[in-house]
Amino acid sequence: MSIGNPYVVHRPLSEDDPHVRRYDALVDVVQGAKRGRQIVFVYGAAKTGRTSFLRQVSRELSRDFRLVWVDFLWPEAGTPQQAFADMQSCIVEQLSGGPDRLAVEAAQEKESAAGSEIIVLVDGLSLADLRGEAGTEFVTHWQNWLASASQMRFVAAIEGTSEGAGLFSPALASLPAVQLKPFTLEETEELLVRPVRGRLNYDFAAVRRIWQLTTGQPYLVQLYGYVLFSGLAPSGRVTVHDVEQALDAVLAAAHDLMDRMWRSCSAKARLVLALSNELLGRHGVLDVLDLRNAARRQSVELDEPDMEEALDDMLAVGVVRRLGRDSFAFATDLFRNWLAAHKPVDRTLRELQMDKGLAVSFRAKRWRPPNWGSIVWWVLGAVLLGGVFALWNLRGSAELLTANGSPTATPRPFATRATLVVGPQLGDVAYMAKENPDADWEIWVMRGDGSDPQQLTDDPADDMSPAWSPDGSSIAFVTDRDGNREIYVMKADGTQQINLTNHGAEDWTPAWSPDGGSIAFSSYRDGNWEVYVMGSDGSNPIRLTDNAAADYGPSWSPDSQELVFHSNRDGNWEIYVIGRDGQGLRRLTEDEATDFAPAWSPDGTLIAFESYRDGNMEIYLMYADGSEPYDISNDPYSNEHGPSWARDGTRLLYFSNRDGGWDILSIRPDGTEKSNLTLSPALEQAPEWHE
Repeated sequence: MSIGNPYVVHRPLSEDDPHVRRYDALVDVVQGAKRGRQIVFVYGAAKTGRTSFLRQVSRELSRDFRLVWVDFLWPEAGTPQQAFADMQSCIVEQLSGGPDRLAVEAAQEKESAAGSEIIVLVDGLSLADLRGEAGTEFVTHWQNWLASASQMRFVAAIEGTSEGAGLFSPALASLPAVQLKPFTLEETEELLVRPVRGRLNYDFAAVRRIWQLTTGQPYLVQLYGYVLFSGLAPSGRVTVHDVEQALDAVLAAAHDLMDRMWRSCSAKARLVLALSNELLGRHGVLDVLDLRNAARRQSVELDEPDMEEALDDMLAVGVVRRLGRDSFAFATDLFRNWLAAHKPVDRTLRELQMDKGLAVSFRAKRWRPPNWGSIVWWVLGAVLLGGVFALWNLRGSAELLTANGSPTATPRPFATRATLVVGPQLGDVAYMAKENPDADWEIWVMRGDGSDPQQLTDDPADDMSPAWSPDGSSIAFVTDRDGNREIYVMKADGTQQINLTNHGAEDWTPAWSPDGGSIAFSSYRDGNWEVYVMGSDGSNPIRLTDNAAADYGPSWSPDSQELVFHSNRDGNWEIYVIGRDGQGLRRLTEDEATDFAPAWSPDGTLIAFESYRDGNMEIYLMYADGSEPYDISNDPYSNEHGPSWARDGTRLLYFSNRDGGWDILSIRPDGTEKSNLTLSPALEQAPEWHE
């Protein structure tokens, strides 16, 4: 018997569907109603689970109140007075037992006074209909009725954001409200994993990538799960590669929602969204100054009030969220991807020029004669640079010849790599790379300045997460060539690749101890992720952690006596330390944002980690006791991951998408001298340094 797709994308969630309860918002609404609050608005952008949330509210209140459900549509007449009259008539009809009654009377048999009190759940309101004077008039009628109906309580869902209510309707903004927030990384994991437990396993890197692309928007998370399950259920496992492969299919499935978000924006907002396609390398961050410059390049006269009006409208709809006074980010990265594919700047500007309601001027682009002096200098510079590259390539070719003049068998690096980079000469770096998203991950090494990259593995499976032995003679890595992820070890030249773990469960994140005798790793062999330590030859694996939550990503202290790792055992991802004997567990971070991927400094005084506490992933440092965390990467336009220390402690490596793809960067612990070592179209991640 075939099993249907367990992810719900075609209707609101029911009681029987796997779902994540929004406890904070639910407690606020339910307790407020029980304490006599007459009205509360529940705000959420399109497809953020407003109806599903109202159903949770109804279940919580059904024992103490008589419930009435109103699916509201703004009338064709469009006047606030008529709209409220229609809603009022619907409520009265249901309370009087009309033929279209939808009320749930769970307290009919109760004799208490509570049985006569009524909760009206209103669904279908939109901030677009309630902005300005219309919203004020509608709310005024509502409040006047409540004054004579003290037994009634209202919980009303509104498509839009509470911030938008403050911008467009002071009357709405003055009333109690709850904003439905996006899911956290942990909630996203629960929503993805629970419906398919026992049938489909998600790598955590895959969960995190889905969370980044959807920003935890519930419908889009479910949609991603739906698409992945449809294509991957037979294989039983979802990797981050699968997530990237499914992106186009998810965007196609989400087209109606994305188009609805686009059409719900004003013409000025659509103009700014089209201009945002010019902000390459900003990774979804919209800066007012950048947008103005983009407008000038497109000969659009967009003054400050126009820009503010457009951004306010985008905030109200829920297309963007505010980062700072003059900076914003897309509410979901999927919408940014959809814009790039469906709303190119030139075509969209031509369409908007036909909009008579758009009070924005489009200047004609004037032809200007070329600056021949500049052109001559550019040509000379290109010739000189070409000569430098030719000499460099001749040098590289000479190094690849044997004594008899024949070429060696050393694999060539990606042809598109940048070879002239600025960086320190600090030993060798092992990392994982692939030429394009459809390729397999392989293990590479390069010099500490980014030069001379060499490929070590060449297998149709994914080879990932390299870890140097202390003496530099060997590299441990993760591969799924045996059907599941195992930890292998090989010589530093890529030869003698040996399976160390040989276990049917997933093993991941190897870390070689500084004394050379052990390898710590994460394993799913207990039904959840736990931290293990084994001998460097794979012998005697011992479990260190024992918790129902996920524990993984270990990194050793310099004396090989303790390990730092990340865990969600206390509700969100935090950094912990444990002794190599499994004793002395202590928590280092305590922040509502995700803290991840710790790495102990060579002198033992500092721990680097990645954190989402600034609204994007950044590289942080803190003292080894968890005190004084501070951001050293400080790059709000991108996400930074996977810090790794140079053995002398003077620099760190990490990987980032700040320059358009995934590259490996070097930085000093004080945040200075940041340099891109691998600037190329290829994907490079998970670096580890060795002298």
